[in-house]
Order: sequence, then C-alpha cells, then structure tokens
Amino acid sequence: MPENKQGGLTPEKVVESLGKPEREGLLEGYDLKNFVKVFEDGELMKTLSALFENNLNVSQTARSLFMHRNTLIYRLGKIRAVTGVDPCSFSGAVTLSFLIALYRAK
Repeated sequence: MPENKQGGLTPEKVVESLGKPEREGLLEGYDLKNFVKVFEDGELMKTLSALFENNLNVSQTARSLFMHRNTLIYRLGKIRAVTGVDPCSFSGAVTLSFLIALYRAK
C-alpha cells in the first residue's frame, strides 16, 4: 500500500483501530478465496500497489512498472476476473485497499 504523504487516514490505520469482530464483519459478503489468489501473487500485488501509487492512472502505472500498457491492462483484467472488483475504478480501488489491509491484519 502506498504511503500516505500527508500522514492522514489510511486503510491500514482504520483496520488497526478495529477489533477482530469488526474486521470479520467487514469481510462478510466477500469470497476471500478469490481475493487471496491475488493477494498472494507477488506480480499482481506489485501491479496493484503501482496502480494505487499512480492514482489509478494506467499509462503512468505501465511506465513505472516498465511494461507495455496492454500487459498492464491484461493484469488488471485478470484481477477483475478473479475478484469481481474493478481495480481501475475509485470504489474498486478503495475496496481492494481495505481488503488488502484486512488480509494483512489477520
């Protein structure tokens, strides 16, 4: 997860402030085995991290990863297909950010 340069609210800080019952409640309704496939894949996590660091800008993310834009789009499509969440949309990025923080907090 990218560092918040303003020192403000981050998914990690929010998750850390929650008790175990609250964290488990947030996970209800998500098929975590599909998300774990992404969270445990180093290349896909590197891709997500770069996408978030580049403010969901696909072209800038591809440049930062030194890959062709179409390769990045393929990876993002794979994440979308596995999780059912679009990492390029704001709401999808927020959802994935919180799910990653919750997964790491286990």
